[in-house]
Amino acid sequence: MTDDLATALHTMADSDQPPVMDVENVLHEGQRSLFRRRIATLGAGTAVLAASALAVGTLAGMGSGVQSGDGDGTDSAASSTYVVDPHDPVVTHFQFGYVPSGMVAYGGVDPTDVQMSTMLESESGRFQLDLVPMEAPILIDGDPRGDGPVEKVSVKVPGATTAYWLGYGKGRVVQSNGEGGEMATLALRLKSGQWMQIDANNIEDRADWKEQVLRSAAGLVRKDRSVPMPIQLAGALPQSFVFRGGSVLRKDGVTTGDLMYRLGSADKPVEDIVAINVFTTGSGKNSTVPGANSKGVCKDSKGLTVCVFSPKTDPAALTAIGGPQALLNRVTSLGTDPAAWTTDVIH
Repeated sequence: MTDDLATALHTMADSDQPPVMDVENVLHEGQRSLFRRRIATLGAGTAVLAASALAVGTLAGMGSGVQSGDGDGTDSAASSTYVVDPHDPVVTHFQFGYVPSGMVAYGGVDPTDVQMSTMLESESGRFQLDLVPMEAPILIDGDPRGDGPVEKVSVKVPGATTAYWLGYGKGRVVQSNGEGGEMATLALRLKSGQWMQIDANNIEDRADWKEQVLRSAAGLVRKDRSVPMPIQLAGALPQSFVFRGGSVLRKDGVTTGDLMYRLGSADKPVEDIVAINVFTTGSGKNSTVPGANSKGVCKDSKGLTVCVFSPKTDPAALTAIGGPQALLNRVTSLGTDPAAWTTDVIH
């Protein structure tokens, strides 16, 4: 898997520190926290990678996400209707066919690292489920001296050829999420051979968390869905802007999201990343004043702060379109209400 800027930016999500676009530092931070991020949360940071999957209005009254429609959490429309909008660069490929009651689907995508996918977020609490496609399961080496899992705790999941909880000794599957809560991780291999991981975060918020994780795991589907985003970008970007990932998440009433681009070919240095970042104004997730080593411009609109973060020296491709401020001027905020978000992102 890729230990890169995207991972690091995700990790900064749950921090209240102002953003610092020091690429070297960000990469180092991402490497140190990669394991925790994989088994905890997709979060939101200086840039977030996420994806909800239905075009606004596809399901009446459901805003931006797939939301359960009855008491048992089953929504046949949600599990069978997936829309892909060509105006939306963010598409997630795996979905929860079953959505527990009281939860809404968001998610994330990174074209160079297929770990990102759908997230289910509780509407009234902090309980969260993240669906993460994996090239291979997390290595379990049995070393009790580290922070990683030391055993597999087998469990049956319909539709999976293999399934187990990551264990931490003597059958314990729960560990601290480093933020005052608890988390657990289920690894499973589908009949297709695809490895998946479901990260359950803040499980203390839901007494039936284990039942809900297993039921969600049994209903996974391979379907593409577009992300309704809280922003729109006027006009397509030049081909030199290569889409690197995008997301949206609304957690604890706070919206975070982004579109991220690499300027130029894939062999360019990671410093050539430019992120369009959005977050609820005053949420403490970011600051309208960039850090000392940052370069960014921001504006407030409709309850959201929108920023363009870029390297200290503007890449030529960014200068060609007028620089960070010109890019920011092309971004329109759609506000904090998911019902107003759209998959017509670039228009």
